[in-house]
Amino acid sequence: MKKSRLPIPIFCYWLLVIGHWSLFCLIFLPNPVFAARGSDVAKLEETGQCTRCNLQEANLMGAQLQGADMSDSNLRLANLRGAKLDGANFSRSRMFQADLSNATLGSATLEQAHLEKAIFNGATLFRANLHQANLEKAELLGANLNSANLELANLKEANLENADLQDATLPLANLEKANLKNANLKNANLSGANLKRVNLENANLESANLSSTNLEEAKLFRTNLKGTILNGETILDSKWQFIWTVVNQPLAGQTLAGSDLSGANLEAMNLTGINLEGANLEGTSLFMSNLERANLTGVNLSQSYLHYTDLTSANLVGANLHRADLRHSILLGTDLTRADLSHANFKGANLQDSNLFAANLEQSDLGNVNLLGANLGNANLRNILINEETAIESRWLFILDLIKQGAENQDLTEANLVEANLSGINLKGARLANANLQGADLSLANLETAHLFGANLQNANLSGANLTGANLGGANLTGANLEGVNLSQVYLCNAIMPNGIENRCNSEETNPNQ
Repeated sequence: MKKSRLPIPIFCYWLLVIGHWSLFCLIFLPNPVFAARGSDVAKLEETGQCTRCNLQEANLMGAQLQGADMSDSNLRLANLRGAKLDGANFSRSRMFQADLSNATLGSATLEQAHLEKAIFNGATLFRANLHQANLEKAELLGANLNSANLELANLKEANLENADLQDATLPLANLEKANLKNANLKNANLSGANLKRVNLENANLESANLSSTNLEEAKLFRTNLKGTILNGETILDSKWQFIWTVVNQPLAGQTLAGSDLSGANLEAMNLTGINLEGANLEGTSLFMSNLERANLTGVNLSQSYLHYTDLTSANLVGANLHRADLRHSILLGTDLTRADLSHANFKGANLQDSNLFAANLEQSDLGNVNLLGANLGNANLRNILINEETAIESRWLFILDLIKQGAENQDLTEANLVEANLSGINLKGARLANANLQGADLSLANLETAHLFGANLQNANLSGANLTGANLGGANLTGANLEGVNLSQVYLCNAIMPNGIENRCNSEETNPNQ
């Protein structure tokens, strides 16, 4: 005889369903959220001891927890901003995305702590123990990690910009793709560490131990490599290996002509008389370095940092210093012939007796600069910035005013415009009788109906200029460049032509200015 099944009460059915779903959630749903237990928070605040506690999302902002023991606890997403945690113990604690901004953790223990994506911006971790801690993608912007123990720590893709890691120990640490821009790693121990593709721009690695360190594809723009320790197992791109040699080995008797030193940190170095002809120094920092009498012919120094650099009597002929920072630099007697100095910052620099012939100074900052005795012949002075403290000879101030305002219909009789760069200037109808324009650049200038009777235009560049109706009677054009100039409507009676032969008057010619 079959036994009949008893009906399951409805409430028992729902209990069964709920039980199954709870088990499913526990097993299959990721990262279940368990808020901090109030009793655990109270215990911590009262006793300073709370191991294996649930402090997830706990609000401990500004809490006074010096020496507290929170080892093996759950502090996921906890708010510890500005908390006093000196000497606290967080060993093996789970602190994923916990916020410890501006907290003090001097001598705290975070050994083997799980600190993925934790925020330590502005925090103090002086002498903290982070041995084997997982700090992947953690934020440590401006953090103080001076003398901290980070041996075997995982700092992959962590942000350590502006952080202080002086005297820190990081042997075998993983810093792949980490951001250490502007970080201080002086005397740090990075032996055996993984710094592959790390950003060390402007970082200080002075006397750091890089033995057996992997620096493959590391960004080392303006990184200080003085006194850093390398060995045969150090992996470093060949360019930076060479720069390390330049920085750390004697340079006596050497030539660096044609070398690629772009982005190098060559600060406070004695490079007196060195040969760097044709070298690439783009973006290089030579702050306070001595380059007196150095051969820098044709070098690329664009966007370089030459603040307080001594370039006395250096040869910079044809050099590229576009957007270079030359504030307070010394360029006494320096040869900058045909150099590109456009957009350069010379504020406070000394350019006395320097040679700037045919140099491009367009939009450069010459405020508070000493230009007395400097040769500005044929230099491009368009849109330069000067101020009342700029020391410059009066004739160049006059030429600067002409460039800025133009000189249409102005009286410039007997003006001294020797080697002035007046390319493209408007001199329509200007009176330039007996003016001295020897070696001046008047290319593409508008000289329509200008009066240049008896003017000295020897070796002047008039290519492409508009001379329609101009009076050049008796002018001296010996060696002048008249390429592309239409002379059909120019009065040239008794003018000495570029070939040195005087142009005889034609009885039918009339003086257009009479």
